[in-house]
Amino acid sequence: LLSMATAKPSFGEDNDAVPTDGSVGPIVDPFVGNVKNYVVSPVEYEGPPVRGHLVFNASFEGGNLGRVDSISEFEYDLFIRPDTCNPRFRVWFNFTVANVKSEQRVIFNIVNFSKTKSLYREGMSPLVKSTSRPQWQRIPPKSVFYYRCPEHHKNYIMSFAFAFDNEEDVYEFAYSYPYTYTRLQRYLDRIKARRLDFFKCEVLCVSVQQRPLYLVTIASPQNLEDSRCKVVFVTARVHPGETPSSYVCQGLIDFLISGDPAAKILRDNIVFKIIPMLNPDGVFLGNYRSGNLINIFACCCVSVLVYMTVLLVAYREFGRMCFGGV
Repeated sequence: LLSMATAKPSFGEDNDAVPTDGSVGPIVDPFVGNVKNYVVSPVEYEGPPVRGHLVFNASFEGGNLGRVDSISEFEYDLFIRPDTCNPRFRVWFNFTVANVKSEQRVIFNIVNFSKTKSLYREGMSPLVKSTSRPQWQRIPPKSVFYYRCPEHHKNYIMSFAFAFDNEEDVYEFAYSYPYTYTRLQRYLDRIKARRLDFFKCEVLCVSVQQRPLYLVTIASPQNLEDSRCKVVFVTARVHPGETPSSYVCQGLIDFLISGDPAAKILRDNIVFKIIPMLNPDGVFLGNYRSGNLINIFACCCVSVLVYMTVLLVAYREFGRMCFGGV
């Protein structure tokens, strides 16, 4: 049901990573609500687990899977864990499956989506990778079905068929391409190590769970002292499940710090203020739309949070701004 090309092992590099730079305080069991190495045996089976009894896990950074029900030997109902402190949102999923049997065929039904409109209705399909094939690939759309189901309170369900082909592999499935908070930290660290005179990364404030909220400044050094210089303000990941925005934001940063002549012209004439991850707690916890908000705005809704963040940056920089969002 799925053909995957062979590649070198590089699986799950972000999965078990927790920031360890000393800026994050102790967090007790941050993945509460996710399944953790949960063995699912067929209905009416008695005895110890054997090869082919799938083991589900979402207890890692960005993971989300709250419950698994075995419908038959070949079919499983999967339940998304609702967003932290907001049960209305159930969209993002990211989990692994282990203890598979070669040529084992399954049907996964994700049964509690909260959205009626979805790109899954327009041909988008979930992503999969495995230990020996670490590049994300989309499951063929012909194996994916998105529909309203009366047996599950008329919720929309996304079902997909899949065949496991390597008993030694751990398989990972995701709603969209994951981009974790730890990945962002590693990316920014690599740039800082280059000591570019037109790149600055600082901590704007911290989240409720004490994760730094990074503010990136890109501009020619002389512009930083010129209050007349125009400022472009860009934010990404206010909604943690909108992972493509992180790739867009990283691409923007890569271009602005490059040797491209157009990038140099931009640096010489504009100051770029970029917050690449506005909701780090929501990203870390595997939420779709919600998250623990920044300490100083903990009681604000997300739209107010964005506005207040802009004001905070403006207060720090005393500059004129034109606004952009990713």
